[in-house]
Amino acid sequence: MKRFLYTYIVVIGSFFSCEEVVVLDLNQSQPQFVIEGMLTNKDTTHFVKVSQSIQFYETGLNPVLNAIIRVEGGGEEFMYSHNPMGIDSMKGYYFSDIPYAGKVGEAYTLNVNVNGVNYAAEDTMLSVTPIDSLSFQLADHPSEEDEMDGKIYEVILYAGEPQGTDDYYQFQFLRGNELIAYTNNIYVFSDVILGPSLNGLPSPVLFREGEMAKVQIYSLTREQYVFYTDLSNILNSDGGMFSPPPANPRNTFTNDALGLWQVSAISEDSILINP
Repeated sequence: MKRFLYTYIVVIGSFFSCEEVVVLDLNQSQPQFVIEGMLTNKDTTHFVKVSQSIQFYETGLNPVLNAIIRVEGGGEEFMYSHNPMGIDSMKGYYFSDIPYAGKVGEAYTLNVNVNGVNYAAEDTMLSVTPIDSLSFQLADHPSEEDEMDGKIYEVILYAGEPQGTDDYYQFQFLRGNELIAYTNNIYVFSDVILGPSLNGLPSPVLFREGEMAKVQIYSLTREQYVFYTDLSNILNSDGGMFSPPPANPRNTFTNDALGLWQVSAISEDSILINP
């Protein structure tokens, strides 16, 4: 089993009268490249992050600074440059040289060339259901921590859901322009679970009075949905003896690269929590 992003170790303790130092042989292999990129239908500067996986005993990040990156699609080619602002925390991040927007129905190929080896992934931008409206209401059972922090309102989403196609969605929630991110929560769904409409769908996160709440829906391909469900299973595994050993999420990159190339259309709306 390859052990780069996630390493699974089972330690069995016994009662003995002596101690012995044991060095674990983790059968370490050559690091792999990890590529994370997103393209949306927003006319903006898009990014790709490139790093290398680290061995078990290593710590920190290993950003790649010398990649050549281009995106091809819709009869156009877009080049990316590494950290054009020279921000230390942005090492390994590449940004499109010009703002551009992806088009629904078009396939886009990400090419990442490192030391003469090309790592590629292709994805198609699918349409996304538009948000009809948002409302809010008092949450039925806020956690004690949320209630003490004044987060007692949930946002209610109203939208249609196209029938006759297999659709997959990612939901993101923001306070103002700040993404609300929880370590183990990834909100992706298939339309089989969501049913014929999204009318009256409550948000899984809560808001305070006076906050501007924003909801975003991203269209996903099946490949993107599989990646996120694999990742969610890894993050939420209890590591017990009956849990399967974690593996890297399935992806579409060539040459054994890890990561995700996400091409998504976005629908979004905002509402002020003002009871």
